[in-house]
Amino acid sequence: MKGSLADIRIIVADDQADVARTLCRPLHAAGARLLYVEDGRAAFREISRRPFDLALVDMKMPPGEWGGLWLLEELRAAGLGIPAISLSGEGAKQQVIQAIRLGAVDWINKDAASEELLDRCVQVLEERLAKALDVGGAVLPLPLALRLARYARTTDPDKRFMAGLHALEAVFRFAAILGLASSPPRPLSAVKMSSLAAPSMGTWFQLCLALEAIPDSHKDLARLISWLVPDRTDRSTVQELINVRNQVAHGRGSSSSAQRERLGALLRRFAHRASSLLRAELVVPTSMTFDGLWYNVDLVVLKGAGRPIPSRSQTHRPMVTGDVIYLPKGGDEVALGPWMVSAKDSNSEDLRFFHFDGLLGGRGRDLSEATFRYAPADDGDAPSEGPHAPPSATGEVLASWANAKYP
Repeated sequence: MKGSLADIRIIVADDQADVARTLCRPLHAAGARLLYVEDGRAAFREISRRPFDLALVDMKMPPGEWGGLWLLEELRAAGLGIPAISLSGEGAKQQVIQAIRLGAVDWINKDAASEELLDRCVQVLEERLAKALDVGGAVLPLPLALRLARYARTTDPDKRFMAGLHALEAVFRFAAILGLASSPPRPLSAVKMSSLAAPSMGTWFQLCLALEAIPDSHKDLARLISWLVPDRTDRSTVQELINVRNQVAHGRGSSSSAQRERLGALLRRFAHRASSLLRAELVVPTSMTFDGLWYNVDLVVLKGAGRPIPSRSQTHRPMVTGDVIYLPKGGDEVALGPWMVSAKDSNSEDLRFFHFDGLLGGRGRDLSEATFRYAPADDGDAPSEGPHAPPSATGEVLASWANAKYP
């Protein structure tokens, strides 16, 4: 089993630190990265802000007598679907039953943990990761779900590798768009105007890292990136894949089986973490009325790789019809325009979705007058003309973010 939990992140909530570390020695030997916390409150706080693939939850710990149940209740109420295994001692059968009802995927008696814990953790994680791409393709925001679903159904090794790179780039682009839309413009180090005018996969990655570093960046930007690259040391894997893509795109090489496996593992872990921990939706308001107290909004939810899902919502603040909006649970919405926009298809009248893909006119010395170019963020074919960029969406918007206006 050694190495079977490599790069897997597990949080262990137990007020008996020495006991917990002893029980988890086999997990550490198998490559898991473990974080120990002393009670349910600390566990909830860490799960809310850091990437984890699995939680080991002692039933009898603070807060209260059965803090493990408190933690499972809080995770469920918050919509955090991280798989949890409950650890129980003698006399806790009723609490184990409650834990399973609250969403725990398994339970282990502490007396048997030294023999059973590793195999049970491996089993739970193998099952979750095996389904992660399909789950992500069903529940994540459209730009992410579509690319993950396309990668999952591609069988030819070379085409599957490129589909995986496109999925990886979609994560970077989505995170960068959230950062650009939610933060006041300011020059970012290592970001050039010429790169923003024709962004590559590497540009999106560097833009994410630069946006994440600013003090007022959106917290979900950092979370999206952390689900791919939790630590600085993990960035080398991403950079290697970016380099391989550049070589393949220019006909200077091909991917190896090891690189294909690393990409697959990276995407499955991301899909598992994002499906479990992302508490936000992508929506587009289609109409709105006001009853004197509430704004009643008809909208579509861009969830999964299928067609938009009709829905309704009430808010005290108006939403602009047609805007693509990032809507966190319990947080303020973020209008993603002009970085992501919607437009009706001229032939079918269906609502289409597009994201920023550079400037019309390509690379040049003076790009301030060039308008935004868009690429489809949905599964439709690229239209002949594409959506019309808002009048304010020109190279001047990019210049506000670039560290150098010209190359």
